[in-house]
Amino acid sequence: MSASHAPALDAIAFQLAAALEEYEVSVGRMIDTWLDMELYGRVSEQIEEIRLYCLPLPQLSAPWVELLIAHAELVHALWRLRFQEEGTDRERLEEVRQHHTACVRKLRSRCLVLLSGAPLS
Repeated sequence: MSASHAPALDAIAFQLAAALEEYEVSVGRMIDTWLDMELYGRVSEQIEEIRLYCLPLPQLSAPWVELLIAHAELVHALWRLRFQEEGTDRERLEEVRQHHTACVRKLRSRCLVLLSGAPLS
């Protein structure tokens, strides 16, 4: 990255970190109130916003893809739970939720490391 692009990329990384915070809160609400279609739509918009912030930051592509997959798995688990009231689905939802949370936090952490100027490992 050239020095002239650094401030713009820092601004994008900062916006990404903020978007991830909002997304995590919205996802928690979405899980608690499933099936609120308005909230589901908002969460879908937020994941798209996160994707757009990640585009100019290729250093974050791996954790972004992990989050995208975790998001899809979480939504799938919520739909399954809605239509199949089995205990195993509730257990599976909790596993998927924990993994999803870990992916959000990993991407946010990598984003903050990028902002700090430290090398990503």
